[in-house]
Amino acid sequence: MVDIVGFVEANLPIFIKILLFPGLLFIFGFVIFAVWYQRKYLARIMLRMGPVHCGKRLGWLQLVADAMKLLTKELIIPRAANKIVFIVVTFLLPVIPAAMIAVIPFAPGYVIYPASGYSLLLFFAISTLFPVVGILRGWAANNKFTIIGAFRMIYLDIAGEIPVFLASIGVMIWAGTYDLQKIVELQKGMWFVFPQILGFIVFFIGFLGMIEKIPFDIPTAESELVYGPNTEYSGAMFLNMMLSDYANVLAWTLLMITLYFGGYNGPTIFPNPIVNGAFWIIVKLLIAISILFTIMITYARLRIDQAIRMGWSYLLPLSLLNILLTIILKFFLFGGVV
Repeated sequence: MVDIVGFVEANLPIFIKILLFPGLLFIFGFVIFAVWYQRKYLARIMLRMGPVHCGKRLGWLQLVADAMKLLTKELIIPRAANKIVFIVVTFLLPVIPAAMIAVIPFAPGYVIYPASGYSLLLFFAISTLFPVVGILRGWAANNKFTIIGAFRMIYLDIAGEIPVFLASIGVMIWAGTYDLQKIVELQKGMWFVFPQILGFIVFFIGFLGMIEKIPFDIPTAESELVYGPNTEYSGAMFLNMMLSDYANVLAWTLLMITLYFGGYNGPTIFPNPIVNGAFWIIVKLLIAISILFTIMITYARLRIDQAIRMGWSYLLPLSLLNILLTIILKFFLFGGVV
């Protein structure tokens, strides 16, 4: 007979990480906060008030009201849809960014799945599943808007993910490791955004494409495609789609912070290293999403051909140039020592 109590006690730290921080509770909390913060932040920039009725002036109860509304709406599945795939992808899609977050270190030794030595490669391997499942989402609905959105997702991900990966290779070469924990530790003296500024620019532009936010919200493009691959989803299934989108934003933003901005490194404010590391991760995360939301309100949506041209004609050559410059700087100027 399996000793359930003993199993739980032996694995309690990992259960806490999965269920609380940086696991499910943290992801749900970020999604709720990010949606509320986006509404209020964009409203302020546009000289509006944003949500003010539910939860008084801050409007913090508006998210609860929206969630309750979606959970009580009827689940409608199109008659011509592939029903099994249509339903399965709604549960599968949020799991992928959650698995990506599992390899991100939030403090020294504090990570859900360490994957020592290859955690960065594992992150990219898992991330490739997100557009695949997203494409299935559009195909399963069997609607012209969802299928066009799915094809746009293919084009955008190919044009964005390759430069992002190549830009990350510059960090791998500079750090001499694929391990995210070691990459963060090597940034105690200097963030990698400074020696890898060209790679960061490529990564950041490609990052905007990977999270599919303005100006790269081409697959969803509500003025053209209703809501792209998400068009036919309603109620709780639509809520799941929104959860997966913002969890994807969280995963890629955390990777950017880890690779270029020192991850959990920062001045010691709290004596506990886990609390201190988590504090600096959250501070950097807030700054990053504020910049992201500012870009969303500042720029217009690109056309799909413009996004593809940017990826293949500019980002890809620049990412290869960054690799060459990194090799020259590290091995010829610094003798291979960072």
